[in-house]
Amino acid sequence: MAISKHLVLTEDGIRALNNSLGNLVLDSGARAALLIDKSGQMIAAQGETSHYDTMSISALVTGSFNSTKAIATLLGEAEFTKMFQQGSTHSIYVAALRSQEILAVIFPNQIPVGRIKYKVEQSLDTVDQQMHAMYQQTPASSPMRPAQAPAPKINDLF
Repeated sequence: MAISKHLVLTEDGIRALNNSLGNLVLDSGARAALLIDKSGQMIAAQGETSHYDTMSISALVTGSFNSTKAIATLLGEAEFTKMFQQGSTHSIYVAALRSQEILAVIFPNQIPVGRIKYKVEQSLDTVDQQMHAMYQQTPASSPMRPAQAPAPKINDLF
């Protein structure tokens, strides 16, 4: 699948991603699902996101996932596309999309990791297709370029 280098976030695209992530959270019993771009910026999130520092988690997951790519290279693998970290109460399962974004799912340890893996695998194609659709978007005509914008009326304020 050829992917454009420019991701164009659209309202419909974000709505579709949020629906997919929300369904993943509901179906799996996870606490939260985060969709993260390759630079560590969170694109979408669903679930109990207010309980977590999702911005920091997004950045750290991306860094950790990129580290595993280096390990994969050292082992002669092209890449590792999945990662699992287990804590005493929470765990996180991370999967790479074909479009290079990362899907991270935070879940309590009462839920078997196999269930999370299965539900993530069921969701990956849908989320990947939604991301592909946004990469295929062209930016809507810009309302105004800076040179075309009216000059600020700062002098009118004084």
